[in-house]
Amino acid sequence: MLFTFFLSGCAPTTKPLVWKARDVAISDFNAFEIRPVLNATGKKIEQEILFFLTSHLREQFGVNNLELNGSGQTKSEVLTVQSEILLYEVKSFMSPAPPAKNVIARCILRTRLYQESSADITAEIITINQIDVGQGLLTPKNPERVLQESAAAVAREVAKMM
Repeated sequence: MLFTFFLSGCAPTTKPLVWKARDVAISDFNAFEIRPVLNATGKKIEQEILFFLTSHLREQFGVNNLELNGSGQTKSEVLTVQSEILLYEVKSFMSPAPPAKNVIARCILRTRLYQESSADITAEIITINQIDVGQGLLTPKNPERVLQESAAAVAREVAKMM
């Protein structure tokens, strides 16, 4: 039983880690400016993945009724959203009897919200997502789905702070 307790503590989490500055109310900001996602993995990631994640962040902010920066806002009303991928990998694992090849996609995304005029970080969100992509003919999933889930988690957390 003790062994099971230790293993459960090592299981990957999908609950985002959120930090917010106490002295700032996110609801004071009327719009968000989403910057292009950066690669902070230390490894080469295709530009298409970064573009895909940036566009999905914009889409998810809209789904969560978070207004994107338009021409009508002043800089003090806009909160900048800067995300960077800390880990993105798609790996194959062999499972025991019957031998099958499972593909797991993982993504760790760090997003910082800051007011550009002061450059002070207002909030930071770290999402940790993992999906089983599968190899079967009936349930294959797209590995980029883990990126979509990461973007959706960021937008949900920002909406909660509002």
